[in-house]
Amino acid sequence: MSGYFLPIGLLLAFFIAWVSPEPGTALQHQGLIPWMVVTIFLVNGYQTVLSQIPTSGKLWSTALIAILINLLISPFLGLATASLLALPAGAAIGLIIIATVPSTLSSGIVITQLANGDGLKALFLTILLNLLGVFTIPFLLPLVLENVGNLELSPWPLLKQLMIMILLPFAVGMLGRRIIQLSPRHWLVRYLPSSCVILTVWMLVSASSSTLKEISLVLIGSIIIAALLLHGALLLLCLGSRRLNQPDREEWIALLFTASQKTLPVAVGVLAALNQPIGVALVACILFHFLQLLIDSMLAVRLAKSAAGLDSVS
Repeated sequence: MSGYFLPIGLLLAFFIAWVSPEPGTALQHQGLIPWMVVTIFLVNGYQTVLSQIPTSGKLWSTALIAILINLLISPFLGLATASLLALPAGAAIGLIIIATVPSTLSSGIVITQLANGDGLKALFLTILLNLLGVFTIPFLLPLVLENVGNLELSPWPLLKQLMIMILLPFAVGMLGRRIIQLSPRHWLVRYLPSSCVILTVWMLVSASSSTLKEISLVLIGSIIIAALLLHGALLLLCLGSRRLNQPDREEWIALLFTASQKTLPVAVGVLAALNQPIGVALVACILFHFLQLLIDSMLAVRLAKSAAGLDSVS
């Protein structure tokens, strides 16, 4: 049931915001969205045990490749995809923002384990990409977004905001683990981050409901095609890197599902920092999130089956 909590919650958030946007809009105006992101990374820091992360194999070269693909190349792939499909400014901004943010906080790890990959190395790559993303997003995002519309974004306020919303709560969460001992299956650990994502989307959709009601099916189709192209390109880069680095299979699977995925909470946090209507951009981020999980889940099943075949042959 926990695997369906986020997607079902996002659908409900959309429906409620569409039918009655006033409550969510009122809460959004109270400035609650940054606190949702803070809570997510507070819990994520609490869940992190650095001593469990292995450093064997080619982990550091794999990490460098993950940084190149996920943080440095991906924003320009997002821009290229938006330009190729001639997406309007709102959809292009959403696609570029989701392309610029780091890896998913938990989905990549879960899917790595489903594909018989190395879950602990996926955890290491996820932590690394999210912490470094705090410093890459503020400088790469304005560079890429200057090619889209008239949006002006200063890197320094965004850097300060990301450090407060991500780095500080992550560190506090890690320190809090020494004081508070909760079971990994406690509801706070399992459901609080996803609940914060759902509430954030509800408030953002409510505040942008008038814009969302004007989105055409043609535009939604274009966004879906763009999301598929972008995620496919990231998967191909990860696939090609295997020849360059040649890690063991489990480590490469960890790279595949962390370097190609993008985190929705950070994306909506960045959208909230823009201080302008972001309805279409939010739809682009959410559609990418859904599609990457759908594609990677199916890919993980195939990889797991191929691993089982290799084991039976050996």
